Amino acid sequence: MQQHHPSPALDRRKFLITASTVLGVAPGLSRGADSSGLLLRTDGQDLYRIHMEVEVKGNVNLPHNPSISRDKILKLPIDSQASFEYEERLHLAASTDVPSAADGTSDSLMPPRRCIAAERYYHRAKAESTLNGTRHTVQLRDSVRDTIVRNDSRPEQVYGIEDFFERDELELLHAPISSMAIDQLLPEKRIRIGSKYTVSADAMASILNLTTVMACGVEAEVVAVNENEVRIQLRGDVDGAIDGVPTIIRTIGKLTFDRKLSSCTWLAMALHETREIGRAEPGFDVAATIKILRRPLKATIALPAEVRKIDVSKPADANLQFVSVKSEELGLGVLMDRRWRMMKDQPEAAMMRMVENDQSIGQCDIQPVPRPTDGQPWSLTAFESNVRLLLGNQFTEMVESDERTTASGTRILRAVANGSAEGVPIRWILMHLSDESGKQIVATFTMEGDNIDAFGSSDMQFASSIRFTEPRSQSEPSRKSAQSRLNSDEEEPNQPPDHMTPKHVADSISNANSVR
Repeated sequence: MQQHHPSPALDRRKFLITASTVLGVAPGLSRGADSSGLLLRTDGQDLYRIHMEVEVKGNVNLPHNPSISRDKILKLPIDSQASFEYEERLHLAASTDVPSAADGTSDSLMPPRRCIAAERYYHRAKAESTLNGTRHTVQLRDSVRDTIVRNDSRPEQVYGIEDFFERDELELLHAPISSMAIDQLLPEKRIRIGSKYTVSADAMASILNLTTVMACGVEAEVVAVNENEVRIQLRGDVDGAIDGVPTIIRTIGKLTFDRKLSSCTWLAMALHETREIGRAEPGFDVAATIKILRRPLKATIALPAEVRKIDVSKPADANLQFVSVKSEELGLGVLMDRRWRMMKDQPEAAMMRMVENDQSIGQCDIQPVPRPTDGQPWSLTAFESNVRLLLGNQFTEMVESDERTTASGTRILRAVANGSAEGVPIRWILMHLSDESGKQIVATFTMEGDNIDAFGSSDMQFASSIRFTEPRSQSEPSRKSAQSRLNSDEEEPNQPPDHMTPKHVADSISNANSVR
């Protein structure tokens, strides 16, 4: 019988104990502000060196058998640590110049300008985690250390300048706290010791890297003011969603504003997140501590001296939005829209799914094909006949079919068919792909008729970017991938729990970041 690990007691008492460790003893209250109060502003500082540490403990929640129901939950314990060191150059929204009094006491000063984008160079980005007893490590490659970050839509999106991210690298950089949004925690009005203010839902959505916030009850209090710094404590709950998946976050934090540097230089937060299970992401019940040290820089170190132009008035270039998706078991890799994820990777088959805002758009099933015994390649006519036979009574019409060869030498047979399943209109796109060495697969894309436009040309992107590699060695220990077993429809009750992690979960939580 399968054994389940007990869930850590992430109740309020233990959460507050963790929070007290992060926040430390409450600082002494000093009288550093004059009677008119202080207005906390960053004075246009835009270049920082960031050091971030993230620790996570708790449970990852999965449907026991996702092909049947999400009601039966499997809990996998997670213990994770991640560390980041990077330069960050902020791109601030334009503002209208507003005159202020010479003594800086005018209340007509505008609120701080919002950061809409940033350039980041990661000197270090690494995470080590233990998921259900299995160790995972991910580290950023040199070719993707230079990045741009956009905050015009949430959560923030990170793009590589020189190369495409692999999925686990992209998840690594999806931090639970956005360093480019820290200044949004500052009060808009003048403060003094004991001043309290409400942090807006919009600010918390940016800080916590959420897509949206439905309810926010985060309050801030100024607990110390002296000639060097202002210290602020935060506490409250946030009810929101990330990519359409509901989540509830309880948070306590401490923010330090350095008056001499005119910058927020320290943020420590303790979070308890309960996130529902999504179609492409696991659910979470975790406690996390995040510590961010932020120091202004006078000059860049690895970032280019000249500021890059980032036009947030239009979407990011299409060539920036791809992610490298791999099947280690079948021995292939493709560049796909970031909405595509490898959900299952087994020696006999792999499966990708396209998900947006927790709604499934399409699916791609990939199967290896043995070499023909007569050595002759399939013809397009024979392939069409096989498609009709495969779809059977579901088939209605053949929309189109074609044959082509990519620049890399991959031969493609493609057939597009319409039909229905249980009364629902369905579009199938089947492709037979083979290279000069004889490696070949069949990829079957399936979508409902209403999703054809959203699916776009994903099939052609798959075909044009496919690269065949050596599959996972058959001489390795005879066990299915720990990243795929749970997605198998077969029940294997005698399997040890550390072999129960599906591919998309391993990608998501092989670091401490998509888990808060």
